[in-house]
Amino acid sequence: MNKIIITGRISQTPFTGVTGSNTPYTRFTVAVSRRQFSSNTEPITDFLPCVAWAQNAEFINKFLDKGSLVLIEGSLQTSRMTKNGEINTFYTINVDNIEALETKKIAQMRRQEQNRDTIDINQLENHKSTQNNYSFFNDQSSYDNDANINPIVSKEWDTFADALDKEINN
Repeated sequence: MNKIIITGRISQTPFTGVTGSNTPYTRFTVAVSRRQFSSNTEPITDFLPCVAWAQNAEFINKFLDKGSLVLIEGSLQTSRMTKNGEINTFYTINVDNIEALETKKIAQMRRQEQNRDTIDINQLENHKSTQNNYSFFNDQSSYDNDANINPIVSKEWDTFADALDKEINN
């Protein structure tokens, strides 16, 4: 029996296509945290390539995007390709079933936070590029200003995390 069940987040914008026989498909990658047996090691994340067909592909395109928390049931598919005399093997999860594991409200909040993060990062880059080299490296106040822009330490991030925690635990 070839069955895989994973839970993780879609790590990049899914790619959509249509086969020659008009079957829609979606290729995407899911970031999955690897189980740790020792608390002394850094977390390990695997990025697993997936492909969904027909209705599953349409569901992903309509309701999911980068960052979506999903549960996937599927099978492991191997492909071999010969290039320059070398045989390369590729592994892909063929999606049989996919479920969104976050509510519509949480997904909207995550998207808003991602948009805010993008704006904050752009502001940070603009702020850094306007500093001359001397003041950037020698003026501690520029680092303090950067901390106020950082979305990880912002109050908005705390609000999002609290809402997510309440949603998960209720």
